[in-house]
Amino acid sequence: MKKFTIDWQVYFDNTCKQEDLWGHYETAKGDLFVVMDGVSNHDGTRTGRDVVQLVDNRLTAERGNIKHRKDLIELLHAINAETTQVNAGAYAAVAGTYIRGNKIYVFSAGDVAILAKKMNGKLIQVLPLDLRMPRPEAERQARAEIGATVNNILVTEDNLEQRVQQYMQHGLCNALGMGDGFALHDFNFSARDGAALLLATDGITDPFMASMVDAGGIKLADAPKLYQVFDEGETAEAAVRSLEEIIWNTQVVEKQRLKQDDRTAMFIFMTHAAEAAGHRKAGLLD
Repeated sequence: MKKFTIDWQVYFDNTCKQEDLWGHYETAKGDLFVVMDGVSNHDGTRTGRDVVQLVDNRLTAERGNIKHRKDLIELLHAINAETTQVNAGAYAAVAGTYIRGNKIYVFSAGDVAILAKKMNGKLIQVLPLDLRMPRPEAERQARAEIGATVNNILVTEDNLEQRVQQYMQHGLCNALGMGDGFALHDFNFSARDGAALLLATDGITDPFMASMVDAGGIKLADAPKLYQVFDEGETAEAAVRSLEEIIWNTQVVEKQRLKQDDRTAMFIFMTHAAEAAGHRKAGLLD
């Protein structure tokens, strides 16, 4: 197994709802990186913040027992069962990567995106997002919002169908805490020198990337500012700095209003240890 060095940094702005959370967990045989986005609905007393904190506590407590990806998968399903019992109307979308040498395992449930840069400079969305909510659940959630203001619009019986359609097209339909409906998307691959990953909550992807549900290539025209981040950032620190500048320029210079949300972006760059001194920027996949 090849030896890689891991260079990682996080852009983290949790001032809106305090429902984002991230973690780096040193396991028995590798490094586990996780980004979470808590989700609260109007039915329960707990918040997404409670759920992401519970997930973080469990990962912290069990990290020493994670040796192989099957251990992680079993733990995530156990956490789903536990949070389903106590969440009272709140969930946690999650995405992460478990790195052992040059072996990379990525996983997700919900709408936290995992992006990667290919050798040709193109960006890809590695795993699909769970944003196609079935109509019964969309109606249930929309009705729970009647009387509430969502995106500056008061939800009423008159515009309820519009809100239902929004949920059916872009509503979270899978996350930790959703019980039997929970499903884990995952993928295994080997790292290359210069491999680059981005784990990002929708506070980052929504303003800077066209809506995309399925895994696959991301066109430059659909995410020009995220392409810019990777082009300007040859290290994780540089990528975070570039993202900070882009957010500031978008709001202050271009005077574009970004939706109010927590924003988390975890950049992970991998370099082959034997080539670290003469590192050249490269992508993740052919």
